[in-house]
Amino acid sequence: MLVARQRTGENRPLTAAAEHLVGVLCSWGPGPNHLTGLALAGITLQSRLGPRRVDALVFTRTGVVVIAAHEPGPVEWPGPGDRTGLAVAAARGALAGHEGGRHVTGLVAVVPPPEPRGDGSASGEQGLRLGEWAAVRRASEPEAVWSEGESDRLPPPRSDRPAPALRWPEPAAVPGVAVVLADPRGLRRIIAQHNRWRTVWSADEVLDACYALSLAHLAPPRAALIADGFPARLPVLTPLPELPAVIPVPAEPPPVVEDDPVPWTPAVRATVFPRPRPIRQVPWGLLFVLTVLVAVGVVAAVFVAQVFHGS
Repeated sequence: MLVARQRTGENRPLTAAAEHLVGVLCSWGPGPNHLTGLALAGITLQSRLGPRRVDALVFTRTGVVVIAAHEPGPVEWPGPGDRTGLAVAAARGALAGHEGGRHVTGLVAVVPPPEPRGDGSASGEQGLRLGEWAAVRRASEPEAVWSEGESDRLPPPRSDRPAPALRWPEPAAVPGVAVVLADPRGLRRIIAQHNRWRTVWSADEVLDACYALSLAHLAPPRAALIADGFPARLPVLTPLPELPAVIPVPAEPPPVVEDDPVPWTPAVRATVFPRPRPIRQVPWGLLFVLTVLVAVGVVAAVFVAQVFHGS
């Protein structure tokens, strides 16, 4: 995954939760944990109701995920779910001219708070262990919300210290916005499976989207997007034939009425006009030839008789 981070001044630094989220996204670069995508961190999206702060905007080949990093603390308004929902609406409005703009979803990544040391200070990047954070969630949510499969995947809390008491509420649920614990495994799984559509973002489309979001200065080179796994262009789908709105139904043919069977009778013409007999012709040529042969034979016989009689 390619990660481009917006440069922020000293007056608008990234929060600790956003820094944790950027570190998780950077861990999916080249290597065995590679995930195809482009993450724009610490950006601002313009909308009709004003700018919307976004901790991370992740382009995948099948959609866009707007992520808000949240570290439980004092109740804030609007909450992370509401902020993500407004950012999703702003992203859809800015990307309305692209087919992938229809596939924009929201996600709240809950980052555990820092784990205090023995001297009362925080341990920096080390946060609550997953088992302890699971105990906090089970204590704060109803049993119907906490899935047994998710609790089984988390390691049990350490036995040498009691589970921390609940101090902060969970982010409120917002329709169309998912909530996930910001550990690398769970966040990677939900980003990879959050969008289940066909490929809607190519390298050229992602670059055009960065221009549409006024984030062209964060856009990587086209060759880098292709090397990361984005297709050079979208596959061309064969359009389906257009069918008329109303298909006329052919009328049923009238039923065939069968006539009553008629008994067979001999033809009238065969009875009145019988077939004439063929006329036999006399072979006159053959008779002439036979007559000539008989005459020659008689003459020859008379001639022979006269010769032998005279002698």
